[in-house]
Amino acid sequence: MNKSRILIIVAGVVIIVAFSLYTFGSYSAAPRAGTKEKPVNSVAAGSGGPASATISTFVNRENPGNFYSIQFPSKASVEHGNASGSYIAKLPQGVFSVQLVDIPDTSNVQLILLTQIQPALKSSLQDFNRVGYNQFTVGGHRAWGLTYTWKNATIGMESIKAVVEGSDHAAAITFSGLRQGFGDQNTNSTVIRPVVGSFHWIGQ
Repeated sequence: MNKSRILIIVAGVVIIVAFSLYTFGSYSAAPRAGTKEKPVNSVAAGSGGPASATISTFVNRENPGNFYSIQFPSKASVEHGNASGSYIAKLPQGVFSVQLVDIPDTSNVQLILLTQIQPALKSSLQDFNRVGYNQFTVGGHRAWGLTYTWKNATIGMESIKAVVEGSDHAAAITFSGLRQGFGDQNTNSTVIRPVVGSFHWIGQ
């Protein structure tokens, strides 16, 4: 094999590797759990929020076919979660988590939520009690919301888990906080609803 042919093969391999890195981003090198995440931008919140509030946009490109963006208040401390494609955002009012959920071709989001996710919560959380269930849309995609109360030792907690349908996986966005302040209208209107509503599948 002459040198020119070797150079052509090496160049071809380099091009393929470069294209893969460009296409799949950090899919093969997801950050460790707890790694501090940086937003792609931060802008002033809309007219509905405090004049001084800003929101930060995070874009996750770790799983091909399941790229997404989501916004958190800029004061949130955002870290990478335990699984690829996941986030944890800590706020004074509570904690958000975002993770991808595999939906088999033989099932659907609603069925997975009721037959797998809800039973798993019931078996793992102390005094689990479902208090709400509804269907809505997020970014033009169907979504289902599950609201439930539970206890962290002796402390009363409440959570809302919104599962957004995608073309491949679904995205589960969960907010958990103290039950005492969970129903606060300010928390609902300036934290929970804006974050859930900001979720957007990229390319779907």
